[in-house]
Amino acid sequence: MDTTQRNLLWAVRDARDRRAWIDFFGIYAPMVSGFVRRLGLPDADADDVTQEIMLVAQAALQQGTYKPEKGRFRAWLFGVARRQAMIAHRARRRPSRAQMIAPESGVNPLAQLEDPRAEAERLIWEQEWRYALLGQALNHIRKEVPEKEYQAFIRYAVQREPVEQVAEELGLSPSSVYVYKSRVLGALREWTKAFEKD
Repeated sequence: MDTTQRNLLWAVRDARDRRAWIDFFGIYAPMVSGFVRRLGLPDADADDVTQEIMLVAQAALQQGTYKPEKGRFRAWLFGVARRQAMIAHRARRRPSRAQMIAPESGVNPLAQLEDPRAEAERLIWEQEWRYALLGQALNHIRKEVPEKEYQAFIRYAVQREPVEQVAEELGLSPSSVYVYKSRVLGALREWTKAFEKD
């Protein structure tokens, strides 16, 4: 995988770079999928919408319609994902009377109101980004540290198994489990920081 988000986004511009597309999809698709599901789309619709969003994102990168100088890619993708999820929601339900009435001015006053869900949706988006990034970081770190260290970290820090149980079953001392947890956490932080660096 490219070591930074910027490198990855640049690599995806090349339609022939299959590895970049796989890495790109591996990070952003779970995040988008989690987001649209948490907005209430059922699984079948969420899968379709996720694929549409990923194709829009790839096309925007390849055609240069996403402009980095206007903001971070993650923020741009949030707008695309939110819009596509709203379109899918609307397609699933009949319009209300208020939506069906076309104002004479052509300006819909309801569309100008601040959506109270917007901030909650932004928080969900950030959570999904953190989950996706953690997943990628764990995949990367697993290749970099000895398997016993990785297992100690996962079982103790992620699965919350008692340190004594983890130590005994892996043939380690409890202090080694603490050390491995600290090492892997440090490596995760470093990878994440390097990936997100602009």
